[in-house]
Amino acid sequence: MKQVIAFVSMILCLATFSSQQLVAAPAIQQEQNKCLISSPASGSQLRGQVVITGSATHAGFKWYQIGYAPDPNPTGKWTFFLSSETAVPSGRLGVWNTAQIPDGTYQLILEVHRKDTNNDHCFAQKLYVNNTAPTATFTAQPLPTPADTPTPFPATTATPTVAIEQPPTATPRPTPTYSPIDNPTPTPATTGFKLPIDPASIRNASCRGAELTIAVAVIVVLYFVIRSVMVSGVRKMWKPRDIEGFHTRRPRQS
Repeated sequence: MKQVIAFVSMILCLATFSSQQLVAAPAIQQEQNKCLISSPASGSQLRGQVVITGSATHAGFKWYQIGYAPDPNPTGKWTFFLSSETAVPSGRLGVWNTAQIPDGTYQLILEVHRKDTNNDHCFAQKLYVNNTAPTATFTAQPLPTPADTPTPFPATTATPTVAIEQPPTATPRPTPTYSPIDNPTPTPATTGFKLPIDPASIRNASCRGAELTIAVAVIVVLYFVIRSVMVSGVRKMWKPRDIEGFHTRRPRQS
């Protein structure tokens, strides 16, 4: 009976040890095969020098490399800036200088190459690179306004008031006053005297009358001069003829 119990116990121990070996083997294999970017995490804001941490290991590890590309990356092209032949179980993988690229949205890739020419990939996506320094703005805060402190009035002591009655007096009637503003003095309007005849027209008419008078006088003088000349000429022409005819018509009587 004791031999049977010992045999069963041996079988149970072997089974337990085998199960532990079977569980531990995949765990060790998983630790040796690892591709991970732990920092920067997806969706991070990046600027300047960025330290990349994670894991790059494998049972058949050969080397790893890190690259970046725009996010999204429809062309599938990557720019690799770092490589190493040293496996990193967990820690610093390299440094990414984001100052050398334009601001924008990017993604990282980690490739772990194995000796069997295969490789593993892991990514960090939606990385926002912004190296443009923000402009500092100053907002003036309003100064606190001191609260108005009410000024206390001095305490007054009530003084008794004595009312003295006086006889009513006649109310004088107001004397009407003359105001020059209310009764303005009419100012006679000055009007200029206008002659019925324009002096300029009289002067022009006088000049024209004088000119006509002189012209008429000259014409009259010329008339009498011409008349006297003509009369004297006619007399001179007819006088000899009349004398000669007289002697011819009337001969002398003997």
